[in-house]
Amino acid sequence: MLSASQDKKLKRYTLFTILWIMLLFLSIYLLYTNSTENIGFSPHQPVAFSHKVHSGDYGIKCLFCHTEVEHLDFSPIPSTHTCIVCHVALKNESELMKTVNKSYDDTISIFWNRCYKLPDYTHFSHSRHIRAEIDCASCHGEVEKMDTIFQGIALTMLWCLDCHRTPEKKVIMARDISGIFVYPEGDTINQRLPSKPKTKPFFGEYEYDIPSLLLNGIPSPKRFGSGSQTCSSCHF
Repeated sequence: MLSASQDKKLKRYTLFTILWIMLLFLSIYLLYTNSTENIGFSPHQPVAFSHKVHSGDYGIKCLFCHTEVEHLDFSPIPSTHTCIVCHVALKNESELMKTVNKSYDDTISIFWNRCYKLPDYTHFSHSRHIRAEIDCASCHGEVEKMDTIFQGIALTMLWCLDCHRTPEKKVIMARDISGIFVYPEGDTINQRLPSKPKTKPFFGEYEYDIPSLLLNGIPSPKRFGSGSQTCSSCHF
């Protein structure tokens, strides 16, 4: 039999051990989650490029720099020539432009550090999603508000499947800033509300109605339905 003091001490040690093990597992889980989801990941870049200045302040559309993405599986990094198109006359003498000018003069590419990277066994087609008029912010967040680009969404298989199953909960319909289409811009990000009027598919090819994502009076792009959930859609 343990004395009262020994019993109390044993309970204290047991509680401490349990809490320590829980903290250890929580730390491992958070480290693992961060390593796989990369939320908040923002790699250092050779040039301090601000999407907020270019897209947010000056309204340069996503597809102006990321050209041909509507025809390609991947989103190309703009060449230095794309930068010089504007900066040949705008702030060309600034300190930030030294690396860009040298790259252009020497015809040597700038090696940007990748922010988003899917596993090699996963195939994602940008063109298929853009041709469906899905806004870039659906996956990348509101980049036009970011001074430094960072990953804000966990692009896991679960996240992708949730979007394919219930696109009305995650998809942001194309905005003017994306350059995907030229309809008058609505506040499509803040209009993802189930209380909005239901829309009707044009040809009845979709599985169910979805909430209207655009403000009244603004032309709607084509409606979307559930995406494919077969393994071979992404893994081939």
